Amino acid sequence: MKIAAIELIRVVIPLRAAFAHASAARASADAILVRISCDEGIQGYGEIQPRKYVTGETHEGVLASAVPRAAGWLGTSVPDFAAALGLCNAALDQAGRELALAGGFELALLDLAGRRFGVPLASALGPVLRDPLPAGVVIGFEVTNVARHAAMLRLSGRRHIKVKVGRDDDETRLRAIASVLPDVALRLDANEAWTADVAIARLQALSAAGVNIASIEQPVPAADLAGLRRVRVETGVPVMADESLCSLDDARALLDVADVFHVRIGKMGGVLGARRIVELGLSHEIGMQLGTMVGETGILGRAAEIFGRCVRGFDCLDGKAQNEHLLSDDVLEAPASARDAPLDTPGLGVLVSDHKLTRWMVGSPISVK
Repeated sequence: MKIAAIELIRVVIPLRAAFAHASAARASADAILVRISCDEGIQGYGEIQPRKYVTGETHEGVLASAVPRAAGWLGTSVPDFAAALGLCNAALDQAGRELALAGGFELALLDLAGRRFGVPLASALGPVLRDPLPAGVVIGFEVTNVARHAAMLRLSGRRHIKVKVGRDDDETRLRAIASVLPDVALRLDANEAWTADVAIARLQALSAAGVNIASIEQPVPAADLAGLRRVRVETGVPVMADESLCSLDDARALLDVADVFHVRIGKMGGVLGARRIVELGLSHEIGMQLGTMVGETGILGRAAEIFGRCVRGFDCLDGKAQNEHLLSDDVLEAPASARDAPLDTPGLGVLVSDHKLTRWMVGSPISVK
């Protein structure tokens, strides 16, 4: 096949309820979709989620950078799925910090090539290792009655729970949750809210209050690796790197700093970039946590589902189906297919709805010439 057309489509979808953490708040999902078509009329889709506070990318910057990147692929012959993988790996090597952008292009090309050659995306990651991962539940600041919410989680048997922290009422909220779930170790996520001194004091106070802490995610700003190390050493609480971890170089710098890597497809250059980071981390006995980004459509959600079933190291998928309920709509024909479509379906295995794209599109698609 030959790559015949590449389009960038910005979609904004309202959330059913506003979502906030210490670094950001949002009331809508704002994504840039990548649509790549071949000369036989087959299409593949990818998704870019620019997050300035994570990879440094913005929507405006992505749109400006994507056109020259896409122009290099236009007219390229792709004789088989292996050739598509080669193009994606080469692009990843040149991505720098434009990792959300690289990941969107990767997913679109692998979706297209998979559909054309009858190859599921899972084949790019190896054999299917496990059944679908259980959902990791995220309790954000939007949850007002945390005790009642925790009781519902207990009744449903949920045991993989993360709580957003970084406010003055953290101890009150966490003690309420712990009183209902005393046997569940809680993963806390500060989203860069604290300095190292504040993080150490807060974590020591929470431990003294009886909160069972499994780990603390990104307690200090992303660039403060010395601060991450201090928190780990002085509190004994395992530290999970998230905003500090996007590229393979980031992972190398964190090997003696973090206990756990938070893996999210949308910030790591796609499934290939994420797999590189996981392989490095596991080889150094770093723990792994798989997650999604708030506001992802089913395109990235599907990629995370596939990744979690084909790559070892994960116990749950944070945010699994969260966006399916948080978004007022999705771009997929069947949003639930992101979770339950068979893994042997070619490409991503989900269908994007032209009608929904038209409904949520901002402006017109940008065609690369």
